[in-house]
Parts: sequence; structure tokens; C-alpha cells
Amino acid sequence: MKRMAVCLLLMGCVGTAVAQPAERSFRYDLALDIDVQGHVSHVALPDGVPTPFVVPLQEAARRWTFKAPVRNGVPVTARTYGRVQLLLVPQDKDHYGMKIDCLSNGPSLTFTHNPGYPPEMVRDRVEGTVTMSAVVQPDGRVTDIQLKDAKLSQHGVVRTHHAAEVFARVLRESMRTMLAKPEWVDGKPVATAIVLPMSFGLNGSSDGVANASGSALGP
Repeated sequence: MKRMAVCLLLMGCVGTAVAQPAERSFRYDLALDIDVQGHVSHVALPDGVPTPFVVPLQEAARRWTFKAPVRNGVPVTARTYGRVQLLLVPQDKDHYGMKIDCLSNGPSLTFTHNPGYPPEMVRDRVEGTVTMSAVVQPDGRVTDIQLKDAKLSQHGVVRTHHAAEVFARVLRESMRTMLAKPEWVDGKPVATAIVLPMSFGLNGSSDGVANASGSALGP
């Protein structure tokens, strides 16, 4: 499947300081049916999407193209899930612009409980991104969860390998209980190898907050 990205619009203001509306960001997993030409033939939005977002999300998704999977040398249909960020950018006090960015695609994943920041890593002021690999099975189970990579910075004295394993242990525990929707190929659910990067940031405080940096990426 093809991964797409759109640069975010950066806006500033000059003059007298006044209270400005803040940017607002929303993320959704869209179910995308792909035809044999790689075009999006149907878009299903999750429950709870605000009405003003529905048409822009559907129209944006229908413009995306993917590489259709091939079986026995013949392109076939597929279903994947696009992780989408919708950004509302203030233009003035009463108006917003809208940017829609497809961050990645693959199976749909939902944490039943978010990974916590390990207290040991909060104490040692360790931050960074930890990337896990796994397989989403056709029945939705998440298996073969492994540490793939870790890029960490630290302000205290701690072994990087040890820190990576501490973060990976927390992520394994959370990923084992994920709710997953598998990708489909030619009308049947399939197993998909994924990578999942997760960012851990202290936000300048002693209370760590972990945030997902992206959705699962299919091969």
C-alpha cells in the first residue's frame, strides 16, 4: 500500500498580541476499499465523526491511490485502514482552514489501555521514540510483538539498551490487549506485518505522558 503525507500549513501573526484560536487536531481510522486499479471505491468513517468533517474526509480519501495487491499475477481488491489527521488551522477569530493528512495505512489498531510512562524512565529523564514490530492476524490477534528500534535521549545516567527494553516491556503489555481490525485481500482477512512507532515525552514535567506517533504501517 502507498503511504502518503502532506506538509502542515504553518501560520503566524504580527502586530498587537491578541488571543487567537488554537489549532485543533483530530485523528481517525478510515476503512478504505481499494479496487483493482488501486482507486478508493468506498470510504467508511468511524462512529462519532462530526457532521462538518464527513464530506471533506470522504472526498479527500477518494483522491488517494494505492498499489492493489496481486494474487496469481492478477490484481485483486483489498481493504485497508487509513490513519488520518484532520487539522483545523485558525485563519481569523471566526474562521478555520482545514488540512487532511493521510499519515499511514495498515490494519486498524486501538489501545484498550494506553502505555504508561515507566517510572524508572521518568526518574532518569529518558525520552524518545520506540518502534515495535508485530503481526496482526486474520482473526484480529496481535502476535509476534518485538522491539525493532529505539532512539532515546537521556539527561541522567542510564544504559540505552536497558532503557529500550523497559519501554518495550510496557508497549508489549499494551499491544497484547489491542483491538485490531485486519486488512482484507480478495475478500478475505489476511495477516499483516506492521511496525508501530511510539513517542515518549516528558513535556517538561516529572509526569511522563506517552503519545502514539503514528498508526500501524503495513508492508
